Amino acid sequence: MTPFFANPTEPTEASRILIVEDEAIVAESLKDQLMNLGYQVCGMAANGEDAIRIMENSDPDLVMMDIMLEGSMDGVEVAGRIREKSEIPVIFLTAYSDNETLQRAKITEPFGYLIKPYKERDLHTNIEVSLYRHRMEQRVKEHERWLELILNNISEGVITVGLDGSVTSMSHVAVEMLGWSENTAQGHDLKEIMLLEEISKYPIVPDLIDQALDGENVACLIDEDPVLISRDGHRIMIDAAAAPIINEFEEITGAVLTIRNVSSRKKVEMELREARSLLTNLLTPREKEILKMMVNGSTTKEIAYDLDISPRTVEAHRKNMMGKLQVVDIPMLVRCAIVHSLVPLDQKGS
Repeated sequence: MTPFFANPTEPTEASRILIVEDEAIVAESLKDQLMNLGYQVCGMAANGEDAIRIMENSDPDLVMMDIMLEGSMDGVEVAGRIREKSEIPVIFLTAYSDNETLQRAKITEPFGYLIKPYKERDLHTNIEVSLYRHRMEQRVKEHERWLELILNNISEGVITVGLDGSVTSMSHVAVEMLGWSENTAQGHDLKEIMLLEEISKYPIVPDLIDQALDGENVACLIDEDPVLISRDGHRIMIDAAAAPIINEFEEITGAVLTIRNVSSRKKVEMELREARSLLTNLLTPREKEILKMMVNGSTTKEIAYDLDISPRTVEAHRKNMMGKLQVVDIPMLVRCAIVHSLVPLDQKGS
């Protein structure tokens, strides 16, 4: 896959063109014109069936299609079949310019429409514009595929909204978290599809979007993370951030919201708090007192003096704490106390 930022240079080889024309003399004349203009004619067909077969085998860059063809299919039907199978651009050639024919041809989204007889200059211009437009459209589609690939491979859910707050796009992760398909969600107000438990008197996500639409980059800065209620009723703890979408004219055209599932992180944090509580409850008030003084750098003699107990009593308490906390030496005991916040630290070091 060529990255979207690759330079869309002009093709180095002559473009390959398939001619679909049921009048042999006209077809040969067109072939000579194309070759004189520097193009390669990769095939010629007089009917729709042959055109589709040659297209599949020769992989042309462009098809010159007469609308009135012999056989069961006319050029408009053949162009429709080609469009179903590939994105090869088609230019219609016809002696008919009536509205009915034009409307039928428009359905197939042709790249050009030439009325016979045409000038060679018009033929050349139509071909070059069609080939350039096709390259640019492929570049845009490649760009879109690249962005989609990026969005679907990051851990955050990404949702974009328009100026009215309605959803315009959702990444794969956002679809999984909210339980809404992107097509279903598009056009809905974000508040309709992103339901949150009330954990604060402030409407968190709507505030983020409103601030982003006002031009601010904002994040969810509260002690408790919002709880998202997915469409199927699952509860997901999230954090969120939003930013404005600004176009090349520095105009705000919408906002992008990122949401991240933090349920696992919160579960680990809760387990750590419970573990700290259990460890803290293992220690007696006197042991906590001694441990706090150890963490703040006091020696055995200093602890004994300050608490009016003997050094042996301090050592006995220390040995008991090491057994309860399953550590083998004093540095590990102090480290355990700090890591698990078993005692408050004295900022003055006393």
